[in-house]
Amino acid sequence: MKGQIDGNTRLMGLIGNPVAHTLSPVIHNTLNELTGRNGVYVPFPVQEEAVGLAVRGAYALDILGLNVTVPYKQAVISALQSVDPAAAAIGAVNTLVRSEGGYKGYNTDMPGLLRAISSEGIQLKGKTVVILGAGGAAKAVAYLCMQEKAERIYLLNRTVERARDIAESLNRCFGRSGITPMEVKEYRQLPEGPWIVFQCTTLGLYPETKRVVIEDTWFYQQTAIGIDLIYNPAKTLFMQLVEKAGGRAQNGLKMLLYQGIIAYELWNHTEIPEEMAEQVYDRLYEAVHPAGDNIVLIGFMGSGKTTVGHRLEQYGYSFIDTDAYIEAREGRSITRIFEEEGEEYFRNVETEVLSELCTNTKHSVLSVGGGTPLRRENARLLRELGEVFYLEASEEEIWKRIGADTNRPLLQCEQPMERIKELLAARRPIYEAAARYRIPTGGRVIDEIAKEIYHDRTERNGI
Repeated sequence: MKGQIDGNTRLMGLIGNPVAHTLSPVIHNTLNELTGRNGVYVPFPVQEEAVGLAVRGAYALDILGLNVTVPYKQAVISALQSVDPAAAAIGAVNTLVRSEGGYKGYNTDMPGLLRAISSEGIQLKGKTVVILGAGGAAKAVAYLCMQEKAERIYLLNRTVERARDIAESLNRCFGRSGITPMEVKEYRQLPEGPWIVFQCTTLGLYPETKRVVIEDTWFYQQTAIGIDLIYNPAKTLFMQLVEKAGGRAQNGLKMLLYQGIIAYELWNHTEIPEEMAEQVYDRLYEAVHPAGDNIVLIGFMGSGKTTVGHRLEQYGYSFIDTDAYIEAREGRSITRIFEEEGEEYFRNVETEVLSELCTNTKHSVLSVGGGTPLRRENARLLRELGEVFYLEASEEEIWKRIGADTNRPLLQCEQPMERIKELLAARRPIYEAAARYRIPTGGRVIDEIAKEIYHDRTERNGI
């Protein structure tokens, strides 16, 4: 949001019931901040009998646009001036855009999901898709799969009548029999995979976090990609079963991101660049994954992460060196991993290790490899682990500390000092973006650095 709220501030918001839990303000207020627009986004709890009144009142108050969440995505339609054809076919609206005489309704869930899966390199054309559930979300997913020309779409629901209604409606809309309705208990009649599976039920949400629609291992062995529309918890039991069987899994957080971005683009007649979308996703990720009670030390090789980390043990923390953790896990040195598998393999292992540590690490100091934050996914995982401190050192200081170290794969070259300068110039802005705090280390004693980290952290957190 640009400056103070004033007479030029444009209001956007969300109507639904309940709305206190919504993450939409994170998306839209971050976008206002990043784009420099003078706007603010606010959730409005609305009672069922007042939906039409709320829409008309919002228009009269010159509200720029509204999102609509459950349970009003269908009820709101009768209060609109017009409805986008895709939203009409789905029978659900989640975004209201000002037009002459009233709001026009759109459904951005569907294109939001498309952008989310496309960002992960997932394509639907020619694929076999299985959709679990037959509610509004499942209908939107089925529409998207038909639109993107999935070859076969199987819609599984506990009561087949609801699945049949959706299949008949969308098959008629697209003029082809692309969707087959089935009862969930008939899942063994599905053709063998690989499938893309969309989990569109509420199973996996609290308090049913230990439940899934289908438990059979065979089902997950056929699932190449599993997409759960739930985003909290971040890894549902459905996703865990997909990954355990060797498939890829993702949650619905990116769908939430992109449906919000598309709404923002419609309201403001603009396009949000992908780099900005990634920044908004970082904020969303942090909102869903609050930081643990660990201390995370990042920085270039030789910046003192291991030494400072060990010194912080005096304050009751355990110490973990992620490179040493990887070496123990792999049964070989980092140098050998680079020589035998290459850097990309090593970076993949780093990501896996950080995910593991996020689930089982508490009150520890973690010293991570110099290249770890280069992956955006890793930077997010580091912030999930705890407060991230960037230990900053100059090229000269680094050379003084590690110039003679032959166990640094990236420095085994003819001009290692030039290599340090090149790498540090590229990495410094990434370290600064990944860390919450920057700690200069040049010319300082280790105890002083450790004391600053510990005391600053305890004061901020009221420990």
